[in-house]
Amino acid sequence: MSYQRDFTIGLRETQDFYLSLVLGRWRKGIAGFALVGALAALLYTLNAAFSLPVQAVIVLAGAVAGAVITVLVLVVSTLTKVREQVRRSGRESYVQETQINGFGVHVTVGKDRARMEFMDLLRVQETRRAFYLFLSENQAWILPKAQMEEGEPEQLRRIFSTVIEKGKLKLKAS
Repeated sequence: MSYQRDFTIGLRETQDFYLSLVLGRWRKGIAGFALVGALAALLYTLNAAFSLPVQAVIVLAGAVAGAVITVLVLVVSTLTKVREQVRRSGRESYVQETQINGFGVHVTVGKDRARMEFMDLLRVQETRRAFYLFLSENQAWILPKAQMEEGEPEQLRRIFSTVIEKGKLKLKAS
């Protein structure tokens, strides 16, 4: 059970990470804005001479519009903030040397080295684009799938399924 790879973490990977955090935290808020959109559409159609099916479609469109507008605002805001933070830091990208073995996760970035045992990871989450090894709620090591070779995501799923307790594991189906 061993995995080793160097990943280049740039603006795109950082934006994807923070976008997943923001959208995850805003799930209920997005649903709330969808409800507001539906209610607004309902109020505008109450005294109109629309048939019930037409009114239902308008209310549904209001809900979708509320949710879509909220997601767009969150996406644009998050991508802009992350781009500005990366620009201010002066570090457009960095190489993250990652090694996963029976002793835990070892990561080296430049001269900085970190090691964490599996049980100390907050959680391991897989998205469409990456694996995130959470050190805290807002900090994670990023393992971008686009930089992996064929079969590596499956290998990581097997490793994590073996060493991480189920409650801390959020993986995609193989």
